Amino acid sequence: MQTKQAPPMTTLCYTTNTTLKELHQFWNVTAQGIYREANRLGLDIMGPVYWSYYGVDGNPDTVFRLEISLPVSKATGQPDGFSFKRREPFHCLAALHVGPWENLPETYQRLMPTVFEQGNQPNGICREVYLNMNLEQPHYNVTEVQIGLA
Repeated sequence: MQTKQAPPMTTLCYTTNTTLKELHQFWNVTAQGIYREANRLGLDIMGPVYWSYYGVDGNPDTVFRLEISLPVSKATGQPDGFSFKRREPFHCLAALHVGPWENLPETYQRLMPTVFEQGNQPNGICREVYLNMNLEQPHYNVTEVQIGLA
């Protein structure tokens, strides 16, 4: 676990309102659609996919905003079904999660007490950075979990 300042970036972004129960339906957006759209626009991909959660509280029925983003070299062209979004620096507590994504709640449960123990307050934004994705062998997935700090 470490407190850090994630750098600013320009992203190609998909935004929706959803619940934790419905998250599975958006995998196709990242696995195929967002990369395909970046390639169609001729954009250089500058990093891994980010999922940003605004107002998620752990309740599977709470509606929150989800933004699925791919860092790109510049905001140019007319995205179809996506938009460009500038991400400002992100102050957060971060930890690596290695293994299947269904175990991600354990990493959040480990991080949240540390936020308060360090005298911080969460800012209502959590991010997951998909550093290594392996659908065939999910125990090889590597995801950085970031809890935004106020």
